[in-house]
Amino acid sequence: MNRRSFLRAFALGGAAVSIIPLHAFAAWQKQYFTDKGYKQALVNLFGTASIGQSDKITITAPAVATNGAAVPVEVHCDLEADKMFLLVENNSTPLVYSIDLKGPVLPYFNIRIKMRESSPVHAVVRAGEKYYRATVNVDVTAQAC
Repeated sequence: MNRRSFLRAFALGGAAVSIIPLHAFAAWQKQYFTDKGYKQALVNLFGTASIGQSDKITITAPAVATNGAAVPVEVHCDLEADKMFLLVENNSTPLVYSIDLKGPVLPYFNIRIKMRESSPVHAVVRAGEKYYRATVNVDVTAQAC
């Protein structure tokens, strides 16, 4: 391939990409990442602000995090979950993580999150058509966001 044919192919490829409608790309779910607070995020995500507590969800997080930039959080669930969420109540955008589970998998994840300040951390699990929640408080000594 010579330089001229390469540039022609590159220009045609760029033109083809530029005419693809923007809605064909992955949609940013703006309503889920609201900055209107924790209660509004619950309503946007689940349709309600009240989700019952469950002892079948286990959150492992430090009681005191020395650095809010990388707080380790581990969530394990004993339910037949098909979707899992992690929310930090006092962050500017409470939704931190969500995952769709397909097939026979262990409902578990381990992640490091940013926390703006000390806050309750909520894990919400959808099993069937019901939502369940577990909460743990994390005190942050050095702020991140």
